[in-house]
Amino acid sequence: MKGIRTIESCTRRGTGDWNEDGLILHPPAHRYGVVDGATGFDPVRDPLGRTPGRIAMETVVSTSLGEKDSASLRFLTLEANRRLRTLMQSYGVDVSDPSRRWSAAHAVVQIRGDHLEWVQSGDCKIYAASRDGEVLSLAEDRVKPLDDLVLSRWVEEFEGSRPDGVLPEPIREDLRKNRARANRPGGYPVINGDPALEKHLQSGTLSLKGLSFLLLVTDGMVPRHRDEAEWVRRIGQEGLATMMDELLREERRDPTCARMPRFKVSDDKAGILIRFE
Repeated sequence: MKGIRTIESCTRRGTGDWNEDGLILHPPAHRYGVVDGATGFDPVRDPLGRTPGRIAMETVVSTSLGEKDSASLRFLTLEANRRLRTLMQSYGVDVSDPSRRWSAAHAVVQIRGDHLEWVQSGDCKIYAASRDGEVLSLAEDRVKPLDDLVLSRWVEEFEGSRPDGVLPEPIREDLRKNRARANRPGGYPVINGDPALEKHLQSGTLSLKGLSFLLLVTDGMVPRHRDEAEWVRRIGQEGLATMMDELLREERRDPTCARMPRFKVSDDKAGILIRFE
């Protein structure tokens, strides 16, 4: 097995009440991942006050930590999806309505000898950086093109405004339509209790030969206003926590989201940086 030199992991809460991003750290199974929970448009709270996004994230994390080393990442993902559906039904959530479903995106790797297995959903990312500086994104981000269209409309038609502190209703409706594209052709895979996830989940394997490091991040750490490969290389050089805090400072200097258009001042963030010998 290719030797791991160091593993750095960290997470930061954004502007919400709960950090809905979480980490999968299972060294005995060589399984590592990030999870980004998302609350529906009709949110509820459990007796502990947790948001649906937090509950969805914790469901995926606990499923990934509780299974045997031999379990495939696809199996673990589909099991988490099944458990989340059962949990939503116990809370009376109408699972036939995509806008009400609780959901989570994830990116997970498991190192198996001289290669790794990976699985991805939503807009979480897995980057593999080679020793010669090349950066490869292992899965297609099928969420970003949809979000970018809504973001452009919000800026062009509504000047990025938030009447009474909320997004304009046409933009909220566009976001609802995007949620309805989950686990559908032309849409994107996401863990939301829908059995159709099995048809759309992205997964694969990759040789570890020549790899310098792996980076797994939730979308709060995806550089939408920077060169993606250069950002990944900087994280590899300067460290994950350093770059995560730098991004947070940039976001807080732009509280109106005018310089860097985005739907939240600061999204939750989670990441894992695995450096190889």
